[in-house]
Amino acid sequence: MKRASNEQYVPSSKIRSAADIERAAAGVIDVDAKTTTYVVLACIIAASGGVLFGYDGGVTGGVESMTQFKQWFFPGGDNSSFYCKYNNKPLQAYSAIMHFTGSLASIVASYFTQHWGRKGSMIIAGTSFCIGAIFQASAKNTVALLFIGRVFWGIGIGFGDHCAFIYTAEMAPPRWRGRLNTLVQLGTIGGIVVANAINIGTNNLIWGWRLSLGLAAVPGLILLMGGLFLPETPNSLVERGYLSEAKSVLQKVRGTKDVDVEFDTIVLANEALKGMESPWKAIFRRRNRPQLILAIAMPFFQQWSGVNGVSFFAPQIFAGINALGSGNKGSLIAAIIVNGVQLIATIITVFIVDKVGRRVLLVSGSALGFAAEIAVAIVFATSASSNAINLPYGASITSIVLIGLYSISFGFSWGPVGWLIPSEIHDLNTRSAGQSITVFTQLVSGATVTQSKRMQ
Repeated sequence: MKRASNEQYVPSSKIRSAADIERAAAGVIDVDAKTTTYVVLACIIAASGGVLFGYDGGVTGGVESMTQFKQWFFPGGDNSSFYCKYNNKPLQAYSAIMHFTGSLASIVASYFTQHWGRKGSMIIAGTSFCIGAIFQASAKNTVALLFIGRVFWGIGIGFGDHCAFIYTAEMAPPRWRGRLNTLVQLGTIGGIVVANAINIGTNNLIWGWRLSLGLAAVPGLILLMGGLFLPETPNSLVERGYLSEAKSVLQKVRGTKDVDVEFDTIVLANEALKGMESPWKAIFRRRNRPQLILAIAMPFFQQWSGVNGVSFFAPQIFAGINALGSGNKGSLIAAIIVNGVQLIATIITVFIVDKVGRRVLLVSGSALGFAAEIAVAIVFATSASSNAINLPYGASITSIVLIGLYSISFGFSWGPVGWLIPSEIHDLNTRSAGQSITVFTQLVSGATVTQSKRMQ
């Protein structure tokens, strides 16, 4: 890789040893890093990588339940029972193709992000999502454009999820890294809620599905503009040899000229990695095995908690819950309520995650989510017969409350923490590869959960 210079850098601060580097990166050594408006704005824009994934999940379930969309592209399917909604193989493929494409794109994103920077991945993600929105919104009578658009969305999400966490982790001050990194998950659930609200507004329009799909270009455009106008991260610039530019960017995002300690940490950490083996080899070494296990386990259990079945396909789940009105609109209102409470829980987590700790949030959220899921399964099993189309009113209200509790539990535990921990545990050499493995596992698991939900 071409470097800007071969200049030798002499540390000017107290950072000298590898132990100092680790302590500074963890925020133990005070690096005098301020949380400026600039860095918060940069992290918010980067978090729109999470909005891409959330908007896709939120909009897809609602669009698939709209009359013209079903008639034109996915006719047939069994909608006669509370326990069977839209059992349609092409529809299953339409839902899953984005996840599988995104999982493959995340592997490519690792190499691209490491060698050409984080901004380039943001540009690819934003552009791909915009193209995908145009293809899907312009489709007519054939599923070809829909599937092509979903492939582009997969590319956008694969690159967007990969670069969003790395960019945020590298731009955030060490002591605020956990809080700012949860913004990506906040963007994800925020995208779901916004998509739910848009689906409610477009539900009665015969061409409403086009508007819902086309508006996906908005978060894509935000991420694209971020890639064009935001600065590259200091870590990426140092990694590619642009030391002077890296220090200038660090001073700008920290709001102070006194960044010697933090800059020395970045430079010396990068110097220590020179001559090391490929990140994809290093991450499978015994010394990195704990990080590798977490990079796989966290997104796997996050998805298999059932969140996609609740957040992404809430309109289908609530199609048989008529407490908020009959027809598609009632199910969409129930979906936005359930996803809305998850958004509130995630917002609260942004402010408490560093104080309360990751383990406490995971354990408490897992316990509440498990109890809520068991309870709602009991309600479904005891209140609806195999031939019923709708639940009784009381059971409908109870189900919405219980699913809402599950969403709250996910919103303060596996949602943000499931992404946060994998983004924090890797060293500079394996960070990009580790994040690719996390995104790959998350998307493949999500696709598998999606298919199992569809086939029920």
